[in-house]
Amino acid sequence: MPPVLAKTEWFSPILKVDVGESLGLLSAIRWLKDLHINNVVFESDSKRVVDSFHSNRKDEYDFGAIIRECRNSFSSFFTNSQVEFIRRQANEVTHSLARAAPLLPSFHLFTEMPHCIDSIIVNEMR
Repeated sequence: MPPVLAKTEWFSPILKVDVGESLGLLSAIRWLKDLHINNVVFESDSKRVVDSFHSNRKDEYDFGAIIRECRNSFSSFFTNSQVEFIRRQANEVTHSLARAAPLLPSFHLFTEMPHCIDSIIVNEMR
């Protein structure tokens, strides 16, 4: 089984959902870029975030600025990589990590597979 890295992060104060989802994508892009990991499929269950990432439409508010930064960071490093929409029902790993995140410090990096997702990952790889 390939190594699994996971990171949780939560923000205070609570943000609008789209802003939080776009910050999550930006954080993931920056993290994997810093680790020099390429050929990645970034999955989000936020259709608005994924559609905005692939759109040329201008949005001048916070959400738009974050999406522009996602695009810039993504295009400056990632080749053969994608940002895709995945339905919430098919995104069990993310939701398990999201449930665990408030119980951890604001930023937590797992260098071994977190127990809250190990059975999900094993089942997905079969």
